[in-house]
Amino acid sequence: QAFLKWFAEFNDEQKNILIRKILDKCELPQMHLLSVLMEPILHKTCPSNCQDMLAWLPHNVTSVIMSYLDPVSLCRCSLVNRLWHDLANMPALWQRLCSNDEWKVSRVGEKQQFQRHTLPSGIIQWKKMFAERFLLRKNWLNGRCDVRTFEGHTQGISCVQFDDTRIVSGSSDKTIKVWDLSREDTSAVLTLAGHSGTVRCLNLNGNRLVSGSVDRSIKVWDLSFESYWSGASCKVTMVGHMHTVRCLQVDDEKVVSGSYDKTLKVWDIKTGNCKLTLRGHNAAVLCVQFDESKIVSGSYDNTIKVWSLVEGSCLMTLAGHHDAVTCLNLTLDRRKVISGSLDHNLKFWDLATGKCIGTLDWIRSEGHTGVIRCLQSDSWRIVSAGDDKTLKMWSLESGQRLLTLRCHTDGVTCLQFNDYRIVSGSYDKTVKVWDFSPKHEFLSHG
Repeated sequence: QAFLKWFAEFNDEQKNILIRKILDKCELPQMHLLSVLMEPILHKTCPSNCQDMLAWLPHNVTSVIMSYLDPVSLCRCSLVNRLWHDLANMPALWQRLCSNDEWKVSRVGEKQQFQRHTLPSGIIQWKKMFAERFLLRKNWLNGRCDVRTFEGHTQGISCVQFDDTRIVSGSSDKTIKVWDLSREDTSAVLTLAGHSGTVRCLNLNGNRLVSGSVDRSIKVWDLSFESYWSGASCKVTMVGHMHTVRCLQVDDEKVVSGSYDKTLKVWDIKTGNCKLTLRGHNAAVLCVQFDESKIVSGSYDNTIKVWSLVEGSCLMTLAGHHDAVTCLNLTLDRRKVISGSLDHNLKFWDLATGKCIGTLDWIRSEGHTGVIRCLQSDSWRIVSAGDDKTLKMWSLESGQRLLTLRCHTDGVTCLQFNDYRIVSGSYDKTVKVWDFSPKHEFLSHG
């Protein structure tokens, strides 16, 4: 009591000196006791959330802080308390994540997502949209997919195309079959008979289908035309190649085709007239792609040629494969070409220099052990397939093999993919749909 009486008579400076001296003599148990006793005293006049940093910061500052978090961390933050839940679920945060290159989907995929995740009031559910993309990417990387098999062709499949509602396949049985993706029944809903040889290539855009064949012709079909005679839906036939039409690509105005006759031809899609013939390859042309200014073709002469779309002149020859170039794909930025070959290798080419800037082989890259028959790329991945009966997915940026898919019982001849599916065709006479769409999953904190 006497000590407390003396202490009460001290001025502030004397009290502070005494407390410091006492603290110097205290051990850890006494320090802990002081901490426990002082906390309620110090916070006696504070609101209940005074220790929550985000509760005291301006909203624009908390938004910036939250914007630095990855999606999993945001979900963990949402579990802390109601305030953090509201902050972590701000639509702007998830909209920003959706716009990041890492999480972007194609324009078609984005349009479909907006339709699914926009409320009648016009509010966009950005978090749900991102959650779908997150789970979709996870499914792709883990190979988590549902596989459906479509049977009906009597010989091997040589080409496939698909859109949101249907698949179109061409076969060595000389027919084209149309399959309805929305039906549980996997039998074809339409068979187009008009070619007199193997259907080697297809391009589907809406109700317009363009096909090329061993019979040397290119046909344009109207799939909206209903008739008991399937040949009635053929609107234009293009004749001019002297051998098999092996490959083609189409836009709204023209068809560019490649043939075993060593030439490429540019056709008017409405009239069927040949506008331009490109000569330069020393063997069959096996694959072709074009953009606004150039055509890129691959050949049995082991080379890739880049042509002027306007003049038809050869601008560049890319040499590096040791066997026929069977497939190629222009990257989305149109600056590079990816090619596959009978030599089992994938190669990356810089169109500015014409140089090979990368090779994926079966030894160093765990690549294909057979002929590579087909490939496609998008903003972050490459999917390829071949005679080893597998489909492989690669990182476009690093070239790392991400996934190998096995289900076909013979070589895979063709494929096409979008954000949600791969459709593949094989010598085993089947078409397979590999669907990576998220089902009833939700983005969690784990």
